[in-house]
Amino acid sequence: MRLSAGFDLLPAILRHLDFLFEERPLLPNEDAGQYDTLLRTIIAQVKPADVIEAIWVKDIVDLIWEAKRFRRWRGQILTQTRLQAVTSLILPVLEAQNHSPFEPEAERRREAETLAMGWLNGSADETSATEKLLRTRGLTPMDVTAHTFQLKLPDIERIERMITAADQRRDTLLREIERKRMSLSQQLRAASAEVIDVEPTVQERRMATPPRD
Repeated sequence: MRLSAGFDLLPAILRHLDFLFEERPLLPNEDAGQYDTLLRTIIAQVKPADVIEAIWVKDIVDLIWEAKRFRRWRGQILTQTRLQAVTSLILPVLEAQNHSPFEPEAERRREAETLAMGWLNGSADETSATEKLLRTRGLTPMDVTAHTFQLKLPDIERIERMITAADQRRDTLLREIERKRMSLSQQLRAASAEVIDVEPTVQERRMATPPRD
């Protein structure tokens, strides 16, 4: 299937290069429509003038999409870890309240996970019970968020580095386009100045001099 997302926005001289924009770097369940919208927007703003700029623009779009994916993963990782975080915070209270040697430890953990899941889902009873257990330790829901971040700090730091790397590569390509266009503009100005300022040759002066009667 040919991708026409950027084809209609390319200058006529570049329309034979539309194949450069066909491949979408999408993972399962990612929105192809969002990617195409991003591609159209960047092409319209940058207006690639040749094959080099077209390749750079495609790379820029893919890097923006990659950074967007990493940011989404960062949020999803933190959301998924909240269950682990709140469970680990209320479990010691449940263990302290139930000293029965006949109750397996696994049973108390299941109770903590059940309460934590209800708290995450907004169930009134589980929310009340969970926040009461948190208050027993002098904690609030904000402490759950902090503990969530603490549990996944190495993963978050790694994702942050990946986001930074993608953003830096994107900015480098944008600077390359700007530098290339500035260089071309300077070359055109220099060539124009040479044409304007060139001195006529002796032959040209003779040809320009009208004949005497």
